[in-house]
Amino acid sequence: MSGILRQKTIVIGCIVLTTSWLVMSTNAEDRQSKNRQQKQTATSKTESPAVKPGVKRFLKEPKPIFYPELTKRELKIQEALNDDSECDFSKTPLSEVIKSLADRHGISMLLLEDKMKEEGISINEPVCLRVKGIALKNVLKLILEPIGLNYVVDQELLKITSRIHEEEIYQTRVYPVGDFGNTPEVYLELVSTISEHGSLGFYRVGLGIQGGAGGSGFFQVISDPNPPELSLRPHVYNQYDGGTIVAVRLSESLVISQTYHAHNEIVELLTQLRRARALD
Repeated sequence: MSGILRQKTIVIGCIVLTTSWLVMSTNAEDRQSKNRQQKQTATSKTESPAVKPGVKRFLKEPKPIFYPELTKRELKIQEALNDDSECDFSKTPLSEVIKSLADRHGISMLLLEDKMKEEGISINEPVCLRVKGIALKNVLKLILEPIGLNYVVDQELLKITSRIHEEEIYQTRVYPVGDFGNTPEVYLELVSTISEHGSLGFYRVGLGIQGGAGGSGFFQVISDPNPPELSLRPHVYNQYDGGTIVAVRLSESLVISQTYHAHNEIVELLTQLRRARALD
């Protein structure tokens, strides 16, 4: 009996030792796991926080220089106009020239034949031009100006039309200018600067104050901080043909109705003014 008891005692002792070893191993693994988690937590605090699934990170996008923004097709046309181009035409009909340039740059160009006929210009006018390495917009200028034509980006197309008709196509844009200031003096100065350097012609500031030289644009600045509703709308006055400009302090913007090319000059001018101010 004593031998059997000794064997049972030995077996029980082995089981107890084994259990104790397993408990110790488990505790050690738990401690190691906790240490790893603490290290990972400390490391993650020093790193940039991760974006949780389903949560969008909002990046600050540059503000558009005017509204409404250009559509994708209009942006493509504007980019193409600034791309380098080349041509070699010798008494080539205008219609073929325009098709060739449109295919080369992958944009839609449209000849407004009826408007051209009104000025006695044919779509088969012979074109002689050989240039390389200049922007498409300058190529078009060299082709179109001598025959009394111009181009305009309108309704997601690059339209070729007579100069007279091009000057009759007005587009209204809203230019945010609050970064320049929000006082009547700031708006008056902006209007004066735009009209001088944007070649926008005749303009009027406030009530009856006139200025500018040449051209036929008409401009109005609303300097009253609480103007009546009707005065916030751009007007074209019967006694003067041309575009309009209205300063709207409520939205810190200029509402300008002008031709496509005049708007291009306004965009360039405002861009340069902002760059000059950033140098301070």
